[in-house]
Amino acid sequence: MLLFAGLAAVAVGAGADVALLEKLWPGLHDSTEQTVVNSDRGLVGWTDGIEHRVRTVVAPVHVPWLGPNVLYLEEFYQDEPDQLRRQVLLQLQRQGPPEAAVRVHLFSFVRPGEWSHLDRRPEVASKLQPGDVLENSGCDLVLAKDGDQFIGGTIGHGCADSRGGGERYVDYQLVIGPDIYWYHRRVLTLKGDDLREEVIGYNWFELNEATLFTCRIDWSPTGKARDLRPLRRLDLRDEGGRAQFSTPDGRTLDLVLHSQDWPFLGERDALILMVQEERRPQPITVGSAWSEIDTQNVSLQLDWLRVRCGPLAPDTDELSGALLRPEASSSAVGHHPRPSAPESRDPAAAPG
Repeated sequence: MLLFAGLAAVAVGAGADVALLEKLWPGLHDSTEQTVVNSDRGLVGWTDGIEHRVRTVVAPVHVPWLGPNVLYLEEFYQDEPDQLRRQVLLQLQRQGPPEAAVRVHLFSFVRPGEWSHLDRRPEVASKLQPGDVLENSGCDLVLAKDGDQFIGGTIGHGCADSRGGGERYVDYQLVIGPDIYWYHRRVLTLKGDDLREEVIGYNWFELNEATLFTCRIDWSPTGKARDLRPLRRLDLRDEGGRAQFSTPDGRTLDLVLHSQDWPFLGERDALILMVQEERRPQPITVGSAWSEIDTQNVSLQLDWLRVRCGPLAPDTDELSGALLRPEASSSAVGHHPRPSAPESRDPAAAPG
């Protein structure tokens, strides 16, 4: 009976997540896309490290035979809005127990040109029939809610890369949040898992030249630093970026990252990292840290919590080389040891 109640609670939670993701995903996502690895020049015409500006449009569409939670996604280079490079329907469904998540089924179009810009043509979308699309079941995405973000991607080797003659597969990971849209696409060989292509896309911050950071969060169930274990990885920008997460002991915390004048020397800039706990009437700052902005990383170390942040796409060739070097000062406000507590079809079809 208890098992049944637990599974029912998971199902209810997943249903609520479907509705939340359906509201969070739509919009115009403006991204910088960077080729990190390109071992096979025949796959794409870019050289390693070249950036492109990509726009992704996501909108709800009414396709009754696919169910109530359906989105349309199209993707194009910023200066070529009529040359769609990716165009899919996304069917959102509950991922069954034991875990609460959203499973996203992908459908590509048999004749893509007839169904372009469905976000602006609802009367055309309503005419879609099953014979107009192809299901790409091997490229399903499984997205789990983590704080105020959805994180996940493809599972296993079933998402075939149509350009590779059946010898390659696509691993596609995605993060969707209130102010974050990040994707990571890798093409690997089925035999040996050799990396052939790696591309990342992250928020385009043209106005303030903000940088997208990834933060690794470790938590200790005993409140002792020696027991710190990986808990979450969140992505946020440095110009006031914010992401929410929960700890296993029930605390709801906000991660805030921004750059501003150096606290002691007015002519220098710094990265400021803060962890705040949700309280009423206002949040309480649990800890804060800063570092020189040129170090490209900042970390916060408490006995029961550690946060390490580094740029998702630094200037060097190594994406996360700076992440593991805690070189920042940190301070705790109202800190005390925590008591013990109970205890992731080819790129033309994958959303970006």
